[in-house]
Amino acid sequence: MDSNSNLDMSSDKRIIRSAVIFYNETKPEAVRTLKQVLPALKARGVKVWIGRKPSALGDKLRIADIAVALGGDGTMLRAARTLAPRSIPLLGINSGGLGFLSGTDASEFKRHCDAILTGKFVLEERWMISVEAYRGRRRLFGPNIALNDCVIRCGDQARAISLNTRSAGRFVADYFGDGLIVSTPTGSTAYALAASGPIVDPRLDVLLIAPICPHTLTQRPLIIPAFDPLTVMLTARYAHEAPRVLLSLDGQLGCALKVGDEVRIARYEKPFKLLLNPDRSYYEILRRKLKWGER
Repeated sequence: MDSNSNLDMSSDKRIIRSAVIFYNETKPEAVRTLKQVLPALKARGVKVWIGRKPSALGDKLRIADIAVALGGDGTMLRAARTLAPRSIPLLGINSGGLGFLSGTDASEFKRHCDAILTGKFVLEERWMISVEAYRGRRRLFGPNIALNDCVIRCGDQARAISLNTRSAGRFVADYFGDGLIVSTPTGSTAYALAASGPIVDPRLDVLLIAPICPHTLTQRPLIIPAFDPLTVMLTARYAHEAPRVLLSLDGQLGCALKVGDEVRIARYEKPFKLLLNPDRSYYEILRRKLKWGER
């Protein structure tokens, strides 16, 4: 547990007295969930501040015990970039679609509210990646952090691209195909899974490299140690090539790349902290949300 956590750990029970809530005001489900969550917290004496974006609650994030996100996984991913540097735990209340990162669903919040406020939900740490892109000595992107993945892929043209990949300076492979996904264990159930990558337990300290539609049968997903920084350089097979390539973090931040640009990926120094239901294991979430193991 990080010593900078806002939660009171001086006794056996964590007592949550204040919270910031943010939600996507364009989604009716999130607005309806806010109307359920807000009175439930206030009725229990919790001080609440509300904002539409985590960045709009900067002053309150320094004093709140927890943050609460109303929405789906996209809302959680946006929140992670703001909250991780501040070491503030996040409770996700799913009012969207899959809700893989959420601690509870909107329909179950009232039943779980007292358990959450008295510290019966568990605090789980998920590590993130920090990503920068360089054009020669000039930094053109970052550093920005991501909870799920860093994706380098072909742009609007349907042409394969070449990516030279190194781990801690050691050559890994030249990937030739539609692109490359560098995923955290948390992100292994996102885009990497669609690219035939393995499901990785989020407690593991690893990176997952998953090629997107590789033009070879022998380049399969690869798991490497997270403590080794990874570099990916966009190269050209022929001198006249000028591929249009996109860099994307969690599908939300990104930039365009040119031949010779280098993307540097490293483990972020602080973990992202999630409040989760102790009665649901990671494997149960796989079964419930992804129908994993069903025939």
